[in-house]
Amino acid sequence: MKKIPRKQPQRRGLMDYLGWVLKFALGLFVGVHIYALVLKAAPVPGTVLMAQRAIGGEQIQRKMVSIDDISPNLVLAVIAAEDTRFCQHTGVDREAIEKAISEYQRGKGLRGASTITQQTAKNVFLWNGGGFARKGAEAWFATFIDGMWGKRRVMEAYLNVAEWGDGVFGAEAAAEARFGKSAADLTEREAALLAAVLPSPNKWRLDPPGPYVSKRAGTLQARMRVVRSEGLASCVLDEQAVRRSAPRRPAEPQPTAPQETRPEVRPETPAARPTLPDLPPPPEEGAGDAPQDDAATETPDEFDSFLQDAEDRFGQETMPAPEPPPESAPEPGPEETDPETDSGPADLRPQPLDPE
Repeated sequence: MKKIPRKQPQRRGLMDYLGWVLKFALGLFVGVHIYALVLKAAPVPGTVLMAQRAIGGEQIQRKMVSIDDISPNLVLAVIAAEDTRFCQHTGVDREAIEKAISEYQRGKGLRGASTITQQTAKNVFLWNGGGFARKGAEAWFATFIDGMWGKRRVMEAYLNVAEWGDGVFGAEAAAEARFGKSAADLTEREAALLAAVLPSPNKWRLDPPGPYVSKRAGTLQARMRVVRSEGLASCVLDEQAVRRSAPRRPAEPQPTAPQETRPEVRPETPAARPTLPDLPPPPEEGAGDAPQDDAATETPDEFDSFLQDAEDRFGQETMPAPEPPPESAPEPGPEETDPETDSGPADLRPQPLDPE
């Protein structure tokens, strides 16, 4: 009777293979989290996106700076542009996700709901793309670093790894490349322009800004004032930094004569709190954001014909109508005078007698 060969060695080899895979995954998981704990105090050495840009031939420009060396205006701008609930959520904004899903179901299109913490986790630990698997890992790391790093460190890492186009990474390199100054000296308008191009830094330009970027930056300036007044950046900026970022108002003239003190009148109902204005929708795909004016995009033939038509219309309106020739007055004939009604002097000379 023949014995059936046993397949235990093959089964054992498969179990060993699965065991090695499990050990590798567990080791990778632990190692990445140890790396994340180290980055709480150590600077971020680089990101996967930086490596991809360098392999693609771009020259990487980046300077690491402390958040104390970055203008508070830029902190307010990125919160106003990317995540107004940065100080309220725990890394993942569930309310923003539910709102995005609700808008998608109503046919308004799918929009992103990633927080600044999620974008930091993606840039530091992960890569672009990857679908739902990467999104799940991103949500986990966002929650982890939000609890372990704190809001201020998350913002500092975000502003030092964010991409601003043309191989420029970080706020300091972006400020020097776009405005020729340090990130600590950025004005409100300059910070709004930098934050305006963050969703598409390689597509939208700010040197010079096009019509859409200028409009988006103007809306961001209004949102920045709401973020400042409502304390939506209090987890990153202290009151002194917020006051320093506020635009200066001209000093009010001092009254020369003492004014009468009037009793303070308080409104019966509290004043309405300021609301965040909506950002303008992005331009259609392929429309671009050219900085030229609309009039400059006309072809020379159309422009010349427009000028010619205007000149013709102007000439017709201003040319005086020809005057009709003056009517020829009838030659005066001999007028018969009535001696009774003639008012001239009487002729007293003797008149010849008419023959009978």
